[in-house]
Amino acid sequence: MKSSPVRNAPPLALWVALTAFPLLSTFFFSSQDAETSGSLSLLILHHILSVFPPLSALGIPFLHRVLRKLAHFTLYCVLGVGLRGLSTYQRRLPAVPGVVVTGMLCAALDEFHQHFSAGRAPSVADVLLDTCGVAAGCALISVLFHLTGRARAASA
Repeated sequence: MKSSPVRNAPPLALWVALTAFPLLSTFFFSSQDAETSGSLSLLILHHILSVFPPLSALGIPFLHRVLRKLAHFTLYCVLGVGLRGLSTYQRRLPAVPGVVVTGMLCAALDEFHQHFSAGRAPSVADVLLDTCGVAAGCALISVLFHLTGRARAASA
């Protein structure tokens, strides 16, 4: 069995899963028309409000928007984690800039794809938010690599 370039690092399959899950999820969600997408996020919001009723004082429209933006950020943060882990298996590109640029390209392609779903429109603000999510996930894993003494092996 071939060992990872980062000593005692999680297996390659974990990084692949953490990369594939957000990509497949965003493709699925971006394929939904505006009504279906809005209904799903409202359903989730109402469940959250049933657990935390005081939040309703902030207003449903505001909370709905925040929930949708948090979903963007979170999925792309997971993508940043996965891509940063995968970056330890290559030595040609600088890891952090490569991860952020790759994540930004994925976000832009997702917004372009969303353009073809009824009632949906691409958003530059969402690409920027998604890129921030990727950068946050990448930073998290980079810090963990550093704290566990793996920074040297994972900094390619």
